[in-house]
Amino acid sequence: MKQVELDMAQVRAFVAAAEELHFGRAAERLFVSQQALSKRVGKLEESLGARLFDRTTQKVELTSIGEQFLPHAIEALAAADAAVASIKSVRRTVRIDVLDERLAPMRLVRHALRRLDDLPIEVSMRHGLPNALPALRNGEADAAFGRVHSLPAANLAEVDHRLVLLEPLALLVSTQHPLAAADTIRLPDLRGVPLWVPIGGAVGEWADFLRQFASAWDLDLDFSGPSLSLDYLVDEIGVRPEVATLVGSRMEMPSADRTKVVYIVDPTPAYPWSLVWPRGRAHSLLPELLAAFREGLTGLDDVWLTEQDRIGLGT
Repeated sequence: MKQVELDMAQVRAFVAAAEELHFGRAAERLFVSQQALSKRVGKLEESLGARLFDRTTQKVELTSIGEQFLPHAIEALAAADAAVASIKSVRRTVRIDVLDERLAPMRLVRHALRRLDDLPIEVSMRHGLPNALPALRNGEADAAFGRVHSLPAANLAEVDHRLVLLEPLALLVSTQHPLAAADTIRLPDLRGVPLWVPIGGAVGEWADFLRQFASAWDLDLDFSGPSLSLDYLVDEIGVRPEVATLVGSRMEMPSADRTKVVYIVDPTPAYPWSLVWPRGRAHSLLPELLAAFREGLTGLDDVWLTEQDRIGLGT
């Protein structure tokens, strides 16, 4: 029987496609083109002499052979990654998912880079903690930021986590908005203020937080419309003085002369960012990173959290 020499790039492409069941998302996850990913999977199928996927224009499914091969492929990748890590220095690169380059986690990473000399770090942006879980599971990522207590219990059992930031929420308004002259607004006074927060395509854990926030405070939130980008949101708010929107106060806002940030107080709603890593597989640099990240942790005094997050954090 002819021996098959596995190409680990092809195996990694197969595992990503098998976990996503979508070649476009798998390609984004590996930072390659969809054409390149398809070619790698095709060459793997050719080497194995078997079809691993059934593909149509509507869906992608594993064949029975693909299902049999998947756990062994994941094990082979883990072994290959461990072999590479074994010959690297103790300060091997730590790979962290930050969701988006303009969100608070990226600022924490930049702070850690300034604080820790020669920090070997790589960042990825998988658009939400649930999307990062497969990468944590198979070793493509060492840690990820997210609102961990929004995860289902089965997923939560897979990871260890530590709160690193309570990010205060704020209002973003047009300079023509009635609240533009104020620097702060009390949270109870938000009732009756029209708030537009488009969540179509938004990160699921953020959308879930907003729904709980609106319900707890009886707020007039309009969730309609697509969540295209931060630039789009800022541009829209700049020309819509009849509504305000909610943003994280640690976000890197695009420069705009038509908008203003108004801070929410008494109490301040906070979005909890945790660092999450595979249970029992902590990177050697994790203690140093956690120490650097937690330097910006806001105290719990006069902070509002969702009931779900408050229970999860034990407060």
